Amino acid sequence: MINLNDSSFNGGSSIKIFNDGNAGIANNVIGTRIESKQDAGNGPDYKLFFKDNNGGEVNIAFWYLDTNKETFAKDLEKQGKALKHLAHCYLSSDYQFPAFGSPKEMLDGIIRAISSKFTTVLVRLYCTYGSTLAPKKYLQVRSYVPFIENMITPLGDTKLRASQIDQMTRLEEDKPAAVASAASSDVI
Repeated sequence: MINLNDSSFNGGSSIKIFNDGNAGIANNVIGTRIESKQDAGNGPDYKLFFKDNNGGEVNIAFWYLDTNKETFAKDLEKQGKALKHLAHCYLSSDYQFPAFGSPKEMLDGIIRAISSKFTTVLVRLYCTYGSTLAPKKYLQVRSYVPFIENMITPLGDTKLRASQIDQMTRLEEDKPAAVASAASSDVI
């Protein structure tokens, strides 16, 4: 039975913006879920979702690396740093990593290792609107290390600081120019 008297059918916006749309540090964030790819589409192989105190959500995505890609070595280094950073946040800074036989094993292994603590450990995230070279419309987890740390780290000891390439404000679209009147007296 469908009851349109229920308030869930009232409409309106109930969207919660992560960290109130503020770039920089977000404290007391909790991991809510890890989603793995379910189809053969172009989506990420893993998405890690985080929620702030107000219920706003943000995520970070990871893909299996293409070993035939020209940028593979650079991509492997970047992903390896990010995964090591995640593991140290959730498992401790002295966590001993097993040897991985491939980039796929590395990604699967780290996700599996952190999954049991992901929804129980409070973290501090660093969020930006992309970089000054590639600004984004929406707030996102910073795309390079450091981007996360365990809340047990005193704020005075945080490594989460703005860099020169972080886009810290949301770019607004230009307003359309006013249409010139056909009776304009301007002479070009």
